[in-house]
Amino acid sequence: MELPRVESALLQLSAPPDSASSLVQNACEALPIPVLTSEVAKSLMHAETDAQGNLVAAGFRPPAGQVDPVDVLAIAVAALHAYAQVNWTGPALDLSPTSLLDDRVSDADLNDYAIDQLALAGEPVYHLSKQSFLLLVALQILGLVPSPFAAADNGPFALSLESAPIWRLRAGIVWLKVLDEPVPLPASVTADAHALRLRLAAHSPDRASLTLSLSLLATLTSRSSPHSAAQKEATTLAQHAADEAQLEWELTGRLGKRTKFQIDEKTQLVVLARDKSHAAPNPTTEAAIPENLALNDDTLLEKTAFTTDATTAPNGNGDDLSTLDPSEQPSISPFSQAVLLSLSLATLPAPTALMNLSADVLSTSQIQAFVARVIDDPQNWSVHSMALLLRCRAEAGRSRTVERGVLQMQALVDQLRDGSPTEISAISSAVKPEDVASARDRLVQFHALALPPGWEMERELATRYMSLGVVKSALEIFTRLELWEEVARCWMTLERPDRGVEVIRELLEGSKSESDSLMNDRKGRHVFRGGEKREAKLWCTLGELENKPEHYERAWEVSGATSSRAKRSLGVVYFARGEYVAARDALKVALAINPLFPRTWFMLGCCEMRLEDWAGAQEAFGRCVGLDDEDAESWSNLASCHLRRGELEGDQGRRREVDLDFEEEDDLNADSDEREALVRLPFSRKRAAFQCLRQAVKYNYDSWRMWYNYMVVAMDVGELNEACRALARMTSMRIQNDGIAAVDVEVLNKLIDAVTRGHESDEQEREQGAVNPNVGKGLYRVVDHLLTDAILPHLSSAPEIHLAHARLQLWAGDYAGALDAHLKAYRAAVVNDPTVERDLTRFREAVEQVETVVTMLENLGPKDGKDGQLVAKDWKFQARSIVRTFLGRTRESFADEPEYERLKEQLAELK
Repeated sequence: MELPRVESALLQLSAPPDSASSLVQNACEALPIPVLTSEVAKSLMHAETDAQGNLVAAGFRPPAGQVDPVDVLAIAVAALHAYAQVNWTGPALDLSPTSLLDDRVSDADLNDYAIDQLALAGEPVYHLSKQSFLLLVALQILGLVPSPFAAADNGPFALSLESAPIWRLRAGIVWLKVLDEPVPLPASVTADAHALRLRLAAHSPDRASLTLSLSLLATLTSRSSPHSAAQKEATTLAQHAADEAQLEWELTGRLGKRTKFQIDEKTQLVVLARDKSHAAPNPTTEAAIPENLALNDDTLLEKTAFTTDATTAPNGNGDDLSTLDPSEQPSISPFSQAVLLSLSLATLPAPTALMNLSADVLSTSQIQAFVARVIDDPQNWSVHSMALLLRCRAEAGRSRTVERGVLQMQALVDQLRDGSPTEISAISSAVKPEDVASARDRLVQFHALALPPGWEMERELATRYMSLGVVKSALEIFTRLELWEEVARCWMTLERPDRGVEVIRELLEGSKSESDSLMNDRKGRHVFRGGEKREAKLWCTLGELENKPEHYERAWEVSGATSSRAKRSLGVVYFARGEYVAARDALKVALAINPLFPRTWFMLGCCEMRLEDWAGAQEAFGRCVGLDDEDAESWSNLASCHLRRGELEGDQGRRREVDLDFEEEDDLNADSDEREALVRLPFSRKRAAFQCLRQAVKYNYDSWRMWYNYMVVAMDVGELNEACRALARMTSMRIQNDGIAAVDVEVLNKLIDAVTRGHESDEQEREQGAVNPNVGKGLYRVVDHLLTDAILPHLSSAPEIHLAHARLQLWAGDYAGALDAHLKAYRAAVVNDPTVERDLTRFREAVEQVETVVTMLENLGPKDGKDGQLVAKDWKFQARSIVRTFLGRTRESFADEPEYERLKEQLAELK
């Protein structure tokens, strides 16, 4: 299906049909003022005050008469874009929200009311967010926030237009970006968006735009974890968006030079991309693109100089992307550029980890390749800004690029704030009024990007200053943004932690005011819950600074029992005290409010394990790996939960199974160990534990304890090939320091048993044409590799290992190898053991070992080896030498023992 043209025009901010109303036309031109100040818009907005003149309700009032739903949507779009223009993109917007209402209320009261209403799942909106009433109106019209003026019997107002799910998704993403912490949107928002996406035409711009928005939402909600299922969903959706936009792209390598003095060309990462339509977009004027600062380094080139050859061409007319010249690629549309940036985000850690992006060299190289493809082809103000921001983050960890990264971020902050320099800028060049891009140019790709709001940009800039040691400049920015936690950290860095505590206490006591609010009494103005949430956050900060749990209790009280952070902090305190019941209760409350915290789920799981509530622990660790599926410790604990639950279920099932399965006398007389094995543990639980441990060792490859657990469970479920791999890995990590203790000999012998007992299985496989990797020949190769490559080179003096190897070689028909292994075992156990000559018990054991090796010489010596020759022509001589030597060593101490006489008789027989 295709969306109606007028709705599609609103989505793309393109020219609407001539029949569209003036409201729609202005909304498509990103002109919010004529839309929001129209008579239609004013008739749909209302505010109410109490007898004292305090604002009690404000926002969208559902139309009583006939109003075109498309006009209502245009009002929502205009309000949403006006809010984005004020807080994200600029330029400045000369619009007072109070002018939209007939009632006399102040902008401050209206903004406070909106911030209060916009709190979601206990998370407050940034308190200095400007003109928040505009966002509230948009959310009320789109049905994400209930309107206070909607008739109770009619239910919440909801637009029934085809494109309404897209706008709900877009508005929800904007909403999440201004919250202190990410929270899940209502499930219906994403469900409706996914359903609409499947109905839209495969390669329509509207479908590609919706897919990219879904990808951005998944990235946003996964920022608590870089390895969550949401992040993987974001990657998949971004790739789908590229296909739907008919964008061909490839991350590959090409020869090139990165430094000015480089002689040899090295392979450099590059992104090759082109639109399948081959339609060259019309770029905006260069003056409307944010300034791209030069690197000006004495060694690094401004950009990679790629090698060109005869097979590449700028236009890339061939079907293969390899025909593209990396240095002269064709222009692609701004939307396609936004898709490339989303694909780069999908290769990176979560947004909260982007400040430490430099620690991941591979991710840094990848993002620079994507960003370079966009920066080299400037098309749109917002897209270019996002690309420069990502480059700043990628350059933060290299000494030669860190300066340009900070200066570029400062320039972006200047240009993103009303399109003109701010008072804090002493670095970047001035932005001339004629160089400012129009509001439409800035907003047309706004919903396709992960641009942070202006205050987040400045916060990141201040964090950069902190990392460079420019603490006072960072302190000034944090103070102006009223980010008091960061202010306290700055004072701690300056070795004045008392000053940080003093700032927080002054705010709580009311002796210090924030720019537009007081925490205690606001001089007679109504105190909204938004202020209470701000106060709760300050109490939590003070609790962390002073390490006093009572501050968290106070935070929970003043928040009206909505502060997830307060309960999370209390849970940590209780857990440290060993009060696991209290910790569990606090953490459950915190996660019920905001569930996007994997470490909180992990701590809840630990509490449940301490309380032996294995079902609860399984649920907690399951949620933990759902949010971060590369958390090896959570996977390991989840395996433990399955095993513990299996033991309990097995105990309950044992009685039932004995009653049902062992009623006949033969079964009742069965071996007790066999009966126990039948009912010990449900196989499904062991299988689940095995799969969990497989993930654990995948993400914590260097933990020998996890490999040990994986080995044991793999043996239990019959995955012997994996058990062998685990034993090999565990041995390689420990054998240098621990010797024979690094090898689980019992498991090794069970593996060899599985190989040597596999004849029947091999016959079945030969008939079926399949190879079972867990028995017989299918297992032989890995067990042989384990012994010959991982164990024996390091343990030449371990007789039990040589004997195990001998069994394996004997099964494989290598008689010479088996005999040699027995001789090595004998030398290690008897020849190199001086206690044989003094200890009677050890002497008797050695006699048995002498008899065993002589028997092996008698049985294997006369056989034909693989080369057709006898394994040991002189086997009798070797046997006599072994017995004679042993008798000579032990004559003085044990000549009177019967075992000694038995060996003398055997020596006589050999003669």
